[in-house]
Amino acid sequence: MKKNLLYLCALVCIVSLFVACSNDDDNGKKEGTSAVTAPAVVGTYRGNLDIVMIPNGSEQETVIADGLTKNITVSQVSDTEVKMELKEFELFLNGTILKLGDIVVDKCVVKKDGTSYNFIGQQNLTFQGAGAVLGSCATSVDGDVEDGEIDMDILVKVLTLEQTVKVSFDGVKLVTDTGTY
Repeated sequence: MKKNLLYLCALVCIVSLFVACSNDDDNGKKEGTSAVTAPAVVGTYRGNLDIVMIPNGSEQETVIADGLTKNITVSQVSDTEVKMELKEFELFLNGTILKLGDIVVDKCVVKKDGTSYNFIGQQNLTFQGAGAVLGSCATSVDGDVEDGEIDMDILVKVLTLEQTVKVSFDGVKLVTDTGTY
């Protein structure tokens, strides 16, 4: 009887070893964590803005600016998020320059797609100064970065004008001196 009990204990121990060693390896990746992607897109980019206005319910675009040279800054928020800033944004409407201020989207999620990186973000934006009359504007950003070049669209839905301002930006990353030799 003692011998049967010993065999039973040995069998239970062996079975528990197989159950504990199932093939659920994650190859060193912990569930719920993402790869570090944000540093790949961080920097200041110099390029050209194309600005068009699209009336709500229409696909017809009215060109406001074409090839306007500007800088856009992308800074790191976390390992997988960046902040996009277009400083001192202006529109030329009806013979008047409307200084709207900065377009900032605080959190854009960055994902790697092959050799390029994509970042997408949304936020409500309230302009200061002359732009305050526009009220709160739903703003979205969708950009791609590859080999130091950026291609990005910013959409600002301006309810008071019943239009969407589409800002397309193509630029290259500026090289900065890190101070180390």
